Amino acid sequence: MSVFRRLTNIVQQKTNAAMDRMEDPSQAIDLSYQQLLEQQQKLRAALVEATTGQKRLENQAKDMDGRIARYNDAARQAVSVGKEDLATQALTQAEVLGQQRQALNPQIEAITAQVAKLQEALQKYQARVQAFATQRESLKASYEAGKAIGTAGDTLAGIGEHTSDAAMMMQRAQDKIAHTQAHADAVDALLESGALDTPLLSGGATTLDDQITASVVEGSVQAKLAALKQESALPAPATAAAAITGRGMVVRIHGEDQYRLDAALRTQMDGYDQRLVAAVRANDDADYHAVLREVIAFVKEKGVPLGSSDVTKSDIILPSDDMPLEEVTGMLQQQGTQPTNGATA
Repeated sequence: MSVFRRLTNIVQQKTNAAMDRMEDPSQAIDLSYQQLLEQQQKLRAALVEATTGQKRLENQAKDMDGRIARYNDAARQAVSVGKEDLATQALTQAEVLGQQRQALNPQIEAITAQVAKLQEALQKYQARVQAFATQRESLKASYEAGKAIGTAGDTLAGIGEHTSDAAMMMQRAQDKIAHTQAHADAVDALLESGALDTPLLSGGATTLDDQITASVVEGSVQAKLAALKQESALPAPATAAAAITGRGMVVRIHGEDQYRLDAALRTQMDGYDQRLVAAVRANDDADYHAVLREVIAFVKEKGVPLGSSDVTKSDIILPSDDMPLEEVTGMLQQQGTQPTNGATA
């Protein structure tokens, strides 16, 4: 596996870990309780609808029973006055309604059974919601207490995330301070021995004042030169981003910005990757940083910056220019053995 791919995997792993830390059990408990309440409301609405249908059927049956009774009374009155034809019509209407009334009985029985089941289900569900509501606060309190205890324990043990980060930053600061002090001691020793004495433009012997003046002049010239370079750096044209299609590569420089490169530059990126792999295998710090500076300059020259607000997923991640070879080797060893030569991202 190549250097690029391993660094990409490391960043993805850290992203997944960050998402896991964002999950809050207290919020999950509140969401579950809200969903239970919503489901309970749906059951109540269903029970109201079913009961409404039951009442409609019962009212329809009651109305039909009244009409049948009126037809039967009308038939008896018609017979009493000798009008058999009217009695026959009334009895016929009563018979038709009677058959329709009998057809309603199975429907009323079925919907009555459904209403009873819904009532029972709603009672059981309400009991579950009540039990969950009772446990809800205790669960949240237990989680918060456990979280607080765990955080305090991690801090006391020195294994907390911030504690570990602070320790690493402190270690790196101490290493840099020690390196700077050693450099200063070396320069002092060389100055005392006269090994760094150089003639100035006058050709005469150098003095301490001349050396200080030359150092100040050189520093001022370098600062002005850097300012001129920064002023002359023109922003990339707007059409450059449009020229690189969505199939282009997204390359992130660790600790800096992301750049989008044309897909046609994949071969050149693979070449840099192979050179980096060779430098890592040979443990050649000088060659490693030389190649790294080349590939970073190549990405900045050929790529289009995406900006800090762009969250496009990186296809390739490059180490920063100041990242030591030992640190990169340690990161790669977390993913397995050192990379083999000739691998691609």
